[in-house]
Amino acid sequence: MKMQLTALVFLLLASCSDDLISDVLFRTMDDPFDDTPIVDSLSREHSSSLSWKNDEACDSFRLMRSYDSSPLCFTCIYEGTGTEYTDLDMGDKERHIYRLDKTRGKKTFIGGEYAYGFSADCRGDECEPNDEEECATPLSHDLVCNLPCVKFETDGKRLIDADWFSVEIPPQRSVEIVIAQHGLANESTGTNLKIQVSGFESESVKQKVAQVISNTSHEAKVFRFRIYPETTELFSSNTSIALIEYTVSLGMTYKYSL
Repeated sequence: MKMQLTALVFLLLASCSDDLISDVLFRTMDDPFDDTPIVDSLSREHSSSLSWKNDEACDSFRLMRSYDSSPLCFTCIYEGTGTEYTDLDMGDKERHIYRLDKTRGKKTFIGGEYAYGFSADCRGDECEPNDEEECATPLSHDLVCNLPCVKFETDGKRLIDADWFSVEIPPQRSVEIVIAQHGLANESTGTNLKIQVSGFESESVKQKVAQVISNTSHEAKVFRFRIYPETTELFSSNTSIALIEYTVSLGMTYKYSL
């Protein structure tokens, strides 16, 4: 009987591919690790592209989605072994909460962190990604940009975009930066934007009024600055998703003087 069992095991192993044997014998015994999807809601209109890490310890991924409401009510919108998914089932200005669950055998491992997505009628501008100072976009010509601002009910989460730019200024010269917010009912008023030169305090942006950056040294220098939303007024009503569009331009360059 023992010899028959041994022969049966041998025949089973012989009928399996090398890859299948390796999967069975050498697969990790660890539980799947917790992971949070990365969400891109501006690669195309009215959609969110999600991606996550591969995990050898799980059998399948289950991408869960809920509307941003209380209480959250999750449904599975994708189940499989892939590591990316595009959510196209989104109405205009919807806010979605995502969670990545994993299965191994009959056990489901619930994701511990949420990811946040939204539906917009625009795409990210040509300067992206420039959310960080080290990714600043050189300002050499007029640039049309947008800043999405999203307020979620869940956990009070906010997604506030910021744009970084750089400009090289000759020695002992000043440069004008001109910013115009699109769609203002009264262009003589202020904007919903602020500007901050790296290393200095931020200032409110006035519509089409030059912001001056001066190079007081005796050598050319690169200055970096960011433009970001002032959200107090934007979120003072029931508005949960706002999109600021603006143009940033180089104005005059002239000799620096005290």
